[in-house]
Amino acid sequence: MLIFEDRIITYGEFNRLANRYANYFASQGFVKGDVIALLMENRPEFLIAAAGLSKLGVIVSLINNGVRGEVLAHALSICGAASLILGHELLPAYQEIADKVKLLPGARVFLENENRSINLLPSIESLNDLLNSMPDSNPGTTLTISSDDVIVYIYTSGTTGFPKATAVTQKRWLILGNLFPLYGGITPENIQYMVLPLYHNSGFDIGFSSLIVSGGTMVLRRKFSARAFWDEVRKYGVSIFIYVGELCRYVYNQPPRPNDTDNPLHFVTGNGMRGDLMEPFRKRFNIEYIYEVYGATEGVGSFLNVEQIPGMCGNLNLAGMRQGEIVRYDYLNDEIEKDENGWAVKCQPGETGLLLCEINELNRFAGYVNNPEATKEKIRRNIFRDRDEYFDSGDLVQMHENDYFSFVDRLGDTFRWKSENVSTNEVSNIINRFGNMEDVNVYGVEVPGMEGRCGMVAIKLLEGAEIDWEAFATFVTEKLPPYARPYFIRLRDEIDATNSFKQLKQKLQKEGFNPAIVKDPLYFLDPRANTYVALTEKIYEEIVSHQVRL
Repeated sequence: MLIFEDRIITYGEFNRLANRYANYFASQGFVKGDVIALLMENRPEFLIAAAGLSKLGVIVSLINNGVRGEVLAHALSICGAASLILGHELLPAYQEIADKVKLLPGARVFLENENRSINLLPSIESLNDLLNSMPDSNPGTTLTISSDDVIVYIYTSGTTGFPKATAVTQKRWLILGNLFPLYGGITPENIQYMVLPLYHNSGFDIGFSSLIVSGGTMVLRRKFSARAFWDEVRKYGVSIFIYVGELCRYVYNQPPRPNDTDNPLHFVTGNGMRGDLMEPFRKRFNIEYIYEVYGATEGVGSFLNVEQIPGMCGNLNLAGMRQGEIVRYDYLNDEIEKDENGWAVKCQPGETGLLLCEINELNRFAGYVNNPEATKEKIRRNIFRDRDEYFDSGDLVQMHENDYFSFVDRLGDTFRWKSENVSTNEVSNIINRFGNMEDVNVYGVEVPGMEGRCGMVAIKLLEGAEIDWEAFATFVTEKLPPYARPYFIRLRDEIDATNSFKQLKQKLQKEGFNPAIVKDPLYFLDPRANTYVALTEKIYEEIVSHQVRL
């Protein structure tokens, strides 16, 4: 069952609505292997369309509804779509770049309008009118869909460049769908709260797949509200919450309530929860299970913290199978360290290295759509033996006892200052402990005439909160070594993140710390005053002329 705003959709109704999609597009000649792009916000029609098209073996390309301009045009163009299903709420975004989108010749654009009256351009057709005339019985078919066939394309986040479309197979989708029923005891009686974007791996590959496998109920929301979260959990009797870590922190940062422990939620799972938040979150909200999960959008390797150890994002073994290895890695030269025989050196407990996920029959890498070069770059061969293959996660992780590991940083998010590597994730974890902060985004900025990047952090304070700059400077200098301290602070009124709550850094990095360019309040950890001071143009000039030594 699906609950959305004032609608309740049973499995029977869902299937009938999906059949209309299947029957219409079958009548238009769509067959197994064709691609249809889907650009829509979180609402039932997203899942209904995807389910209906999958009955035909049509691949659904799930487009990120949070990107705009050339990034959106790129995502629509690279997937080889023969048609586009467009939600009315994304119509303005599409019209801005329609002339730049390259669909297949003869491709049609259909608008799903939630039965609203909308004036359409001649080039866009009303899908609702076409579907209403279709039978809602199961489509007749003689096709065979195998486990290695592709069900959807899901895009990488694209936080540092254009997103890539990665193919998700039927097998991978069902494996993920069985993960939580297997380890979490999820049954048809469970109610899942879904606020993550449905185009995202966690939303579609985990949330929707586990719903179908378990036969439970999904409470679907368009957007996330930390203030409304617990009211809705209690209203609908929600027992399962699938998160990305920042959501848990937003919830935890809300003012305590007398009834915090009185709620039906008992199973919380996702990725990115900070290690120091797990136990406080569990205790405050009386949560029985918190399962941190690690898995790449590309679908190779699944790692689960089954023992619920704070700070661990997974174990190298799952269900009796080895999923990957952590190897020593030379960051500067982008090289895996090798032993005297030419094989990769595995990390020992306490060491940080590169996570590699084994490519095998169970964990296939279907590759990036229409991008063989990027596909090739992600495959590492001959790592531990001749002709073996591993997927390069691009993540630095730390090895712990009993094959557990913790996340350190993305390779692209690590910067170098004073000849030392700085993990943005580790620094943000520490800064968050100071309190009064809704969001913390750490990155490195260039300082003219100096090598590397100096630490900077964009902070969004909790509503009504302030920072004691002297106390914050003391905290930073006590908790962080000199090379890792954020010398520059930028106060923001908004969270710099994607719709899937991944932090955006590139634009902030480019804007840097020049008060003539940045209009947000800026602060500087002045070594002369041993505190943070307002960053003026005068101080800026002193920094770039090296009158002030960093």
